[in-house]
Amino acid sequence: PFMRRALQNIADGTDAEELRMMLEDEIATKTQADRNASKFFQSLGGYAPTVGIIGTVVSLTHVLENLSTPDHLGPMIAAAFVATLWGLLTANFLWLPLAARLRRISDLEADRMTLLMEGVLAVQAGSQPRLLGERLRAMVPAHDLPRAASAPAAA
Repeated sequence: PFMRRALQNIADGTDAEELRMMLEDEIATKTQADRNASKFFQSLGGYAPTVGIIGTVVSLTHVLENLSTPDHLGPMIAAAFVATLWGLLTANFLWLPLAARLRRISDLEADRMTLLMEGVLAVQAGSQPRLLGERLRAMVPAHDLPRAASAPAAA
């Protein structure tokens, strides 16, 4: 859809600078929306251990209510500390990795959109195809290029 809109604007005769501003704004808006989603899960990862500790404290107050039955204290204390464990586990194995993954996907998508934008703008400017290919390949890390594209062309 991003490339389709960019090409449609070229076909409609949109000025190169206006098109660049519009595409950059679209990239920035998408990146900000993606970052907000990532921040949400990052926040959950920050709060989860605290919620676990609150659960432990509440459970331990319940343990204190039952000091008259010492044979039940061991399992009750163990159950109380499980709340802390769940808080730590969900933070470190669910929420924080999910936030990092969303951020990484957002970064990759923004890079892809930037690459498309540069290519479309170069096509609009009438750049020479071989030079354009070299320029776009230079914008991609070598380890992400297909082997055939990263090897220099034989003359």
